[in-house]
Amino acid sequence: MNTKHALLALALVAGCSKSEPSSADKPAEAPAPAAKVAEPPKPTIEDTTFRLALTGAQAYEAGKLGEAQLVLEARGGYHVNQDYPLRVDVKVPAGVKLEKASFGKPDASQFGEERARFVLPFKAEPGAHDLTATVDFAVCTKDTCVPDQRTVALPLAVR
Repeated sequence: MNTKHALLALALVAGCSKSEPSSADKPAEAPAPAAKVAEPPKPTIEDTTFRLALTGAQAYEAGKLGEAQLVLEARGGYHVNQDYPLRVDVKVPAGVKLEKASFGKPDASQFGEERARFVLPFKAEPGAHDLTATVDFAVCTKDTCVPDQRTVALPLAVR
């Protein structure tokens, strides 16, 4: 064995120590979990304690008054809390104009223990738009109250 080969063999032996396993001996690392992507809001949220729905017409006429309806229904022995400061905040893109962006109990077309209903008037330019409503509310039984905030969205088709 010449000196070059001896040095190479020595380097290989010195490079492999018992305290550091070779890459073949190392367990494979588990891949990082995929980042959870937030789902876009949907028109309806179903829960055991409530149903929240944002509905409207299939199509709207540009420049004419359109309406969407937001309905909160209590379920499963729960009721809409009459004392909670229920609030609806509506957001729209630039092509949609709202008559009002925030609604409270006095603005409801119906407000009772079974349901709260709001009419959301708007005018829109032609195209596809989304109307988004964030609702702060509470549903209760005689023993417990569940305050919540949820967001629903309605796609608007405007001709």
